[in-house]
Amino acid sequence: MNISFIGSGHVAWHLSQALENAGHSVQEVFSRDPAKAKDLVSYLYNAKVQEHLDFSESKSTVFFFCVPDIAYSTVLKELILPKYATLLLVSGTVLLSEASIWYDPARESTNQIAIFFPVQHLQSGRKINLGHMPICLEVMVEETEQVLVQLARDITDAMYLVNGEERKKIYLSMLLAGIFTQQLWAEASRLLHSIELDTSLLQGLIQNYVQSYFKNLPVSNQIEANAFQDGRLMFEQQGFLSTVELQEVYRNMVQQILKTT
Repeated sequence: MNISFIGSGHVAWHLSQALENAGHSVQEVFSRDPAKAKDLVSYLYNAKVQEHLDFSESKSTVFFFCVPDIAYSTVLKELILPKYATLLLVSGTVLLSEASIWYDPARESTNQIAIFFPVQHLQSGRKINLGHMPICLEVMVEETEQVLVQLARDITDAMYLVNGEERKKIYLSMLLAGIFTQQLWAEASRLLHSIELDTSLLQGLIQNYVQSYFKNLPVSNQIEANAFQDGRLMFEQQGFLSTVELQEVYRNMVQQILKTT
């Protein structure tokens, strides 16, 4: 299958190479930053840099839209695809119906639009095995589903058909389990470094919580809940945190633990 990419960031970097390894052919890569498009093309077999958003003469039948969510409304209005091509949006939050209006306000297009959303925080240059990476698919037209399912199965064994609300909840769960948790890890590291200790001190504890989570055996909060009854402890611990925002997070988390224990 001939495929093109609009965007040359982290997601495009991984998906383009994975799809080519699965036997597909990437034809073009467009980016507002031509240097990034050129860099991505260097990892691909026959792809070329596309200098504009008019793909009407492209041989591709599938186009991956890998731009920041905030740029959707602007870029979609400029995008021109070949007739009957499929546009796949790689987003956890953008509404499919809204994107369709941005792309085709007159509803005259022969193109189909769908969602192809990897449940993973991808980074360019960092190799990740995509073979078990969950991919969420959302379609408006049943015929498009076959194309998406085939593409997803070509690169992973974990594929889910979802609707818009489900996709948004999946994205939020990614934030809670990933980026948000990483912020707390960073603060934990800062505290340890302030007393000249390494973050490896917490490795066993973190592994224990992760393993317990996936075994659906939550670690008991009872000991901590009992300790939090002492207001002096809470006051002291908040003083160790680096920002008032983290202090507020701490207070809210303590209240949540007390409510659920």
